[in-house]
Amino acid sequence: MNIRYVIPLCVSLILGCSQKPASEGKPPVHKQPNSEQPPKKDEDNPIKEFDAKNIKEKKVVEGGLKVEWIDAPFKTIPSLQDGDVCLLSYRLTLPDGKIIDGNNRVKLPFIPYLVGYNMQIKGWDLGLKHLHVGDFAKIVIPASMAYGNTGIKNIVPPNSEVWLYVKVLAKVSPDGDANGIKYWVFDKGKPHPLDGTQDKEIFYQAIASCKSNPNVQNTYRKHLTLSYIPGQKNVVPGLRFLLKNARPNQHIFALLSPEQAYGSQGYGNLVQPNERVFFNITITSVREL
Repeated sequence: MNIRYVIPLCVSLILGCSQKPASEGKPPVHKQPNSEQPPKKDEDNPIKEFDAKNIKEKKVVEGGLKVEWIDAPFKTIPSLQDGDVCLLSYRLTLPDGKIIDGNNRVKLPFIPYLVGYNMQIKGWDLGLKHLHVGDFAKIVIPASMAYGNTGIKNIVPPNSEVWLYVKVLAKVSPDGDANGIKYWVFDKGKPHPLDGTQDKEIFYQAIASCKSNPNVQNTYRKHLTLSYIPGQKNVVPGLRFLLKNARPNQHIFALLSPEQAYGSQGYGNLVQPNERVFFNITITSVREL
């Protein structure tokens, strides 16, 4: 993994200290307010106080989405584009200041993110394409680009916008980019006795998406573990190339051309003809046959 543009990782989001995270695996509990208590005022909202003091520039972009810059030290370098992988530190909040997600929830200083392929709700991709490495911004995502008129039970109310506070820490060069297979390896794994052999079975988890569909595949949701034996044709060509040399605990991003994915036929209603497909893969184990 080669990091092209980097800023110091010690710069953290101020928002992280404003609220304790929800308990692991449990949705936050929303209590009905006491009718005798006065309604919460904007001045009691630490997020709005932070915005008032720090936001320097605002821009309305596609579909009413808003980008509001807190810091933008490197405006002369290119903005993020579809197919770029960047490292993000973020907090996702509701307008009332409640933090509902963030890389701190998984105890990581940042997460890798592929721009333009529906890794998250639509508003992420649209907003990130207006940012540069080094930017610290608030992206105001309307409900239509977030969780819609249903929301998320006990977490996001129906028809609610969400606010993404994000710092773009770096852009990452791919570890390989040839023959329609572009990939990034974030954990290279340890040397394994079966490296270089064909008589093995590789077990892995996969999330796949494309520009037209955020839900091509998700083995985590279905509680499945997939497997591949080198030489088989039960996966698309690009994955055969990557999986045959995989090691346990590797974490791989792969952006495959149509020829290395589902080609001119597509894949039912999930992938359109001649569409690139993104795979987010974690190798769980490798066993000898």
